[in-house]
Amino acid sequence: MLAAACLGVVRAIPDRHDVPLAIATARTAAYLIGGGAANAAAVIGTDKVVRRTLGDRNPIEVILIASAVGSIVSAVNVWQRDRRAARLGETDRHHVEHPDGLIGTMRALGMGFGGGAAILALAGAEFAIAEGATRSASALLGRGRTVTPLIGHAVAFGTLGAAGLYALRTVTRRVERADDIVEPAYPEPPQSPHVTAGPASVVSFDHIGKEGRRFVLMTLTPAEIEAVMGEPAMAPVRAIAGYESTSSIDERAALALEELERLGAYERSMIVVASPTGVGYVNYSFAEAVEYLTRGSCAIVVPQYALVPSALALGKTSAGSHLHKLVLAGVRDRIATMPQHARPRLVQFGESLGAEVALDVASRTTVDFDLLGLDHGLYLGTPFRTKLWQRWSAHPGVADPLGILGLVSRADEIGLTTSPVARHVQIVHHDDPINKFSYDAVVRTPWWMGPPDTRPLGVPRETRFRPITTFIINLVDLKNGMNSKPGDFVRQGHDYRIELREAVQRAYGLAATLEQEEAIESALRSREREWAARRMVARRFDKARTAVLAQLASWGVDTESLDTDWLSVVASGNLDALSRPRGSSSPA
Repeated sequence: MLAAACLGVVRAIPDRHDVPLAIATARTAAYLIGGGAANAAAVIGTDKVVRRTLGDRNPIEVILIASAVGSIVSAVNVWQRDRRAARLGETDRHHVEHPDGLIGTMRALGMGFGGGAAILALAGAEFAIAEGATRSASALLGRGRTVTPLIGHAVAFGTLGAAGLYALRTVTRRVERADDIVEPAYPEPPQSPHVTAGPASVVSFDHIGKEGRRFVLMTLTPAEIEAVMGEPAMAPVRAIAGYESTSSIDERAALALEELERLGAYERSMIVVASPTGVGYVNYSFAEAVEYLTRGSCAIVVPQYALVPSALALGKTSAGSHLHKLVLAGVRDRIATMPQHARPRLVQFGESLGAEVALDVASRTTVDFDLLGLDHGLYLGTPFRTKLWQRWSAHPGVADPLGILGLVSRADEIGLTTSPVARHVQIVHHDDPINKFSYDAVVRTPWWMGPPDTRPLGVPRETRFRPITTFIINLVDLKNGMNSKPGDFVRQGHDYRIELREAVQRAYGLAATLEQEEAIESALRSREREWAARRMVARRFDKARTAVLAQLASWGVDTESLDTDWLSVVASGNLDALSRPRGSSSPA
């Protein structure tokens, strides 16, 4: 009866995203309770049938029988899904990849058992705390009085929540300390007077984080730009307002503006305020595409608001948007003091969490983009939690009254499917999980899982929304959507490298011949492979160098007196040192 009643509630409430959250929650509760009741009836019925036909069985046999029944149910679900796929014409469906070989299988099994064990441990801890708290409270009351178990569960929730917050803060601090390392491939500050941490900079090499050090040391030289573009080039500017330089947002914004002044940004034709991801990363290929297409006449400034992975920096995005806005306003005001003919264009960029930070400088309305003096903007992989994205998706006319914000799924659609007045462009792949994730998917159908013929490309039309299950699958997709291979640019998930050259060219209105476009595409891929190889080689040789010196020290050798400069050079990724005469620390 309970299962039937719950089924009636589920059928009475539409399975749509526009259903109010409270009603969707009631539908999900009915779905779970009804499903539990139906499963309990199936288990009890199966158990009775087994007992009548086979008699009492030992626990192992009962588990095997239950597993067989569960496998049959799963097989029926898969068969039904395949039938729906065939009926909807989903012939080119994505299949689950099987583990590669025994090691892959064992790793997958280990991850599965590990995840299950962790969930069981958490549930066991919650039960133990709740039971202990309930008994302790009942004992304090005395006289045989008992406390409702809800009190115990509330105590357990609070205790585990506090422990989780403490663990999160501990992990965040450790990650921030880990980012302080100077990588073997990037051991020394840059020598260019046009980048942060160089001779003209006031920011320390130690205060810009691992990604910041990579960013300034990977700046293209005029010669490298000229080799690709076949035209004269100048030295580009790369500036970073280091997160560790100061804890004050206002002071960090002022530092960014001072860096731009010192490094010669206002002598370039375009200034890009690029919002990084949580760890301080700005796509290297984006920066290089800008430098190639402007022939070096550009300045890219990165205001850092965190130095931890984006998952740990979600609480810092509001501060990041405030910092970003202060830098934009400062650059706008400085440009206003220049002669009209000498003024550089002001644009902005953001990818992933950086796109959220950059877009939310105009979280209320895109009119704020114009008030900040922005000419253009490019945003890749807009996260679902971006305030402007949510307002724009729900009420585009209110959030974007002038129609200057556009959305495409690939770079070659810019200007074709966007409004002619759109000067700010979002590129979001149809299968990007960062954009499609939502917290309410625990209980409510996501917007992209509507009727089959309305779903975005790449979303299987045969799939059905399952409360909690769909949310967990989306969580897994968050990780799977960010797989990438150096130099292998593909249009998939949250990887936007394949879009960069054309997106930069179209969004910012930069010119190049067909031959130059092809040369840039080739250079972006080869440079990414070369730098990735250099980092890998440097890490491994540095570990080998450390092991060699430790072994020598264990033999009683005074390692301080040894000529190990050539080892340090190799550890930085320069393999030429292997063929160099000993005693020389510079290239032969």
